[in-house]
Amino acid sequence: MKKLTLSLALVFSVGMLCAQNNISNVFQTGDSNKAEVTQVGGLNTSLVTQDNDNNDVNVSQNGQSNVGEVQVAGGNNVVSLTQDGDLNSGVSLISEANNNATISQAGNQNVTRQELDSESSNATSIQEGDGNQTVQTQAGIGGNSLFTQQVGNDNLSNQSQDGENNTVVADQIGSGSALNANQIGTSNNLGARQEGSGNTIDADQNGSNNYAGGAGEILFEQTGDLNSAVLTQDGLENASSIIQTGNNNSGINSQTGQANNSIINQLGNNNAATVTQSDQ
Repeated sequence: MKKLTLSLALVFSVGMLCAQNNISNVFQTGDSNKAEVTQVGGLNTSLVTQDNDNNDVNVSQNGQSNVGEVQVAGGNNVVSLTQDGDLNSGVSLISEANNNATISQAGNQNVTRQELDSESSNATSIQEGDGNQTVQTQAGIGGNSLFTQQVGNDNLSNQSQDGENNTVVADQIGSGSALNANQIGTSNNLGARQEGSGNTIDADQNGSNNYAGGAGEILFEQTGDLNSAVLTQDGLENASSIIQTGNNNSGINSQTGQANNSIINQLGNNNAATVTQSDQ
């Protein structure tokens, strides 16, 4: 009986070791590249590839069944990917030089994907909670910046920029909210914040020097539940703000041309405002 008990204990121990296997692959081509990978838990997988010089990548995963992928094809890039929880996925793909990318996820089943195809750009995704998703893409000349922070569950953030010196700063707190931001051109800016459940912001800016907030100045803000804000600015030097507090409010602003300005401020429930402006 003692021999049987010992044999079962050995089999159980080996089975646990197999179940806890983590997988890490690092491939580096070039000079002065750095890669540091730390995985604690079970069934975590990481892939790091670097094909150029002076890149620095750090991947840290703690939990079960997390997936981390970093692929760098330019030089002088710095990437940090940190995941704490289970079933999270973080992917950062960089094709140009002098970029900084950060992914930080705490919770379960969060997903972030970054694609940086412009030089000297930044992208940051911070997610705390469960089931949040972020997609960040940048292309163009460079100097673009994306920042998103989501705290809660089942939130969605899609950010896309193509051009030069464009900036999006977004913060979502709560559950089931969505932000979609697209900017094409030069020096367009958006600062957005949502707190509550089921809120949506859709922003589209095309041109140059269009302004809807930025770092340190939130001009698109919704507090409450089921609020909706829509922004479309096409042209030069247009400015817009939508601030809504309450539930089930709707604000829509569309501006075409040059130097149009609009402010929508709604406090209460079930309000709706639509502004359409053009210089023609």
